[in-house]
Amino acid sequence: MKNNFLNKLSTLLIFPISFLLVNKVHANFQENNIRVVALTSLTADLINTISKDSLVGIPGSSILKKNKDFDSIPIVSSGRMPPDLEKILSLKPDLVIGAKGFHDRSLSKLNNLGISTLSTSISNLDDLDNLYKNLASKLKTKTKSLEEILGSCYSKNKNKNKNLVVLVSSKPILSPNKDSWAGNLISSFKFNNLASEITNKTEFKGYVNLSPEWLIKSQPENILVIKTPGSDMSQYKSINIWNKLEAVKNNKIYTFDYYGLINAGGIKAINKACQKLSSI
Repeated sequence: MKNNFLNKLSTLLIFPISFLLVNKVHANFQENNIRVVALTSLTADLINTISKDSLVGIPGSSILKKNKDFDSIPIVSSGRMPPDLEKILSLKPDLVIGAKGFHDRSLSKLNNLGISTLSTSISNLDDLDNLYKNLASKLKTKTKSLEEILGSCYSKNKNKNKNLVVLVSSKPILSPNKDSWAGNLISSFKFNNLASEITNKTEFKGYVNLSPEWLIKSQPENILVIKTPGSDMSQYKSINIWNKLEAVKNNKIYTFDYYGLINAGGIKAINKACQKLSSI
């Protein structure tokens, strides 16, 4: 049972979301002729925002399936399965964008076949802004700034000085530290993430295991719990010390969607997470 849950969680955390690497194959792209295949929901959303007509292939992500903008765009990958390279090649892309660490092999193969590739890993708003500007430059398109698009994430009202802990799962009790997208987003709002400096090793980069004893000792003022597919509040209430936590007694429990806070996922999801962080 535990292994099944960890396998599902591994799928969810596979795209921790810094612009890292560009493999240059085609020397120049011509305006309005750039065909882009995005292998993550976030980069698909960014391309759609910058130049909708350029996006010719997307991942089979649940967050994209809820957006009608992507209804007619071919899906080239699904879950943890490698992207369908034949399908990608049939779309004749000029650029394929993937996630560093997860799509390395596929991007390398495409690169060897003469397709320009971009490998990305987004861990904070600065990384996202750099990627956004880079994509706009490649597509030779003038667009709104990321700050205009993600206004709620750049709020000036961020002098919170409150402490909190984020719980992603209950068995094990996983929480993001400073090396994650969630940890950095929370830090940008001036919250004190009590798990920020913890560095115990887990199979998920940027996430640490917490013990019930640690939670009791730390007594966070606020607890953010994450809704993942197939889970609800009952998984957290099953933690044996749950009702002994001051945040629980004081009704300072805040529920967040997985997309936006844990996996950046897309622009609307990020904005929603920022709006909710502002309200704490």
